[in-house]
Amino acid sequence: MYIDNVKFAKSGKTINGKLDLLKCERIQEIDQFSGEVSYELVGYMDTLNRPTLKLSIYGIIGTLCQNCLQPMEVTLDNQSRITVFFNEDQLDAALFAEGDSDVEDGVLAEAEFDIMQLVEDEVIMLLPYASKHESCIGLSYHDSADSPFGVLKNII
Repeated sequence: MYIDNVKFAKSGKTINGKLDLLKCERIQEIDQFSGEVSYELVGYMDTLNRPTLKLSIYGIIGTLCQNCLQPMEVTLDNQSRITVFFNEDQLDAALFAEGDSDVEDGVLAEAEFDIMQLVEDEVIMLLPYASKHESCIGLSYHDSADSPFGVLKNII
């Protein structure tokens, strides 16, 4: 789905939808994530009269615990504020300003801005690096498994 991100923000529009993680190649290349996330994209003009997009992502995704390899669920709930800039110099100046900047994230103005790619990018950034159950955090494979060489140690 494509929008003109400047017109979308100036008109204050809202788009809601769902993203099936099994259909996202880039997400599946990272790990076997399943489930659906919901998103809401709201356009508005910020206090400095810049076109801005607020992206909300929420849902429960399935993955495997990286410690015990059992299924687990991870909750995603995030809001991002994305300012639209008209050229790369403005974008770079805002994102890499040495002082205080009110810009969280930014994109360039586009007449055909891909919403689904934006949502997928945001989900990728929200995915856990190594998913683990609360009960598995701090454990290692040495904690629960006897060494197969333990028998040999007792013989010697």
